[in-house]
Amino acid sequence: MNEELISLFREHVAALVPLPEVDAAASRIAAAVGGSSPHLPVTALVAGAYQCLLRRMPRSDALRSVARAFHEPIRPYVHDGTKAALDAADDPFTVITGMSKDREENYFGDDFAFTRSESASHYHVDVHRCFYVRVLAVAGVPELGEVFCDFDAAWIDAIDPDRHRVTFRRPTTIARGGSTCPFHFDRT
Repeated sequence: MNEELISLFREHVAALVPLPEVDAAASRIAAAVGGSSPHLPVTALVAGAYQCLLRRMPRSDALRSVARAFHEPIRPYVHDGTKAALDAADDPFTVITGMSKDREENYFGDDFAFTRSESASHYHVDVHRCFYVRVLAVAGVPELGEVFCDFDAAWIDAIDPDRHRVTFRRPTTIARGGSTCPFHFDRT
């Protein structure tokens, strides 16, 4: 998924800033962070593009531009795929919590730390360590964390509480000053 995100983001940000400049900024960020996380290339790229845009436009415009380039290309696929899976399911709660578990295990991995509470009527995951927040702090652009948080809206917004009998709550995130990022699913 990260390769597709990178490709789509580069395609959209290229209209705003020269890609060699973005790549150079992303390389500096990746070197400063170090390691081989599969999340580092996309996080460094988004942060590098934002740094480049900050030299060209006001902060609010740069945030909006980066968010648009990061969210819009992939949103229809994530949202529509999630919605279709929930609409077709006999038990949407099991489907959405299964998607969450799969992402926790197979996508986020060791770069994030989770605690879980689970029963037949709820699945509560709290993220205690967020790789994105760490990279953005090293890059000197912690305000960009909200753009990464808002990426989740694509699949979260696919949940129709009345139709799917599932509610989702995430009142805060680490990037927004919370001590955790709660992903709380409850069966209704």
